[in-house]
Amino acid sequence: MALIDLFDSGDKKKRLSHIKNLVALAASDGEIDKNELDLIFRIGAKVGLTRDELLRIIQRPESISFRAPESFREKIEQLYDMVLIMMIDGEIHENEVALCKLTAIRLGFKHQIIDRMVHDVIDMLAKGLALNIVLSNLEREYA
Repeated sequence: MALIDLFDSGDKKKRLSHIKNLVALAASDGEIDKNELDLIFRIGAKVGLTRDELLRIIQRPESISFRAPESFREKIEQLYDMVLIMMIDGEIHENEVALCKLTAIRLGFKHQIIDRMVHDVIDMLAKGLALNIVLSNLEREYA
């Protein structure tokens, strides 16, 4: 455990972990695209992380340990963000999908529903549905 981890709250550790997962996902196709990086910074700001914290995650991802959220809502919000990262550069790479599914399993989603969940999120995003509608649909279907 890194010394800095001793000073972060459990909630903050989950937020750092989420951004680390997004960075890994963005890098899984061989490079982090500018649009992916911009989106990661927007999501990081939305969850209350500073620019310095985000740069730390990007520069030293190994310093952040995985932390799964407890609530179903937080888990589907993280899945939603992962699918956004996969779609932002206009191409969904096989490595991105594989890592997204692996992370979804680590988040606690049942293996049997992950393919359908990821596909549903992609479809809803492609249709331009608002975040709250996507999350409500996922909660209703999978909770």
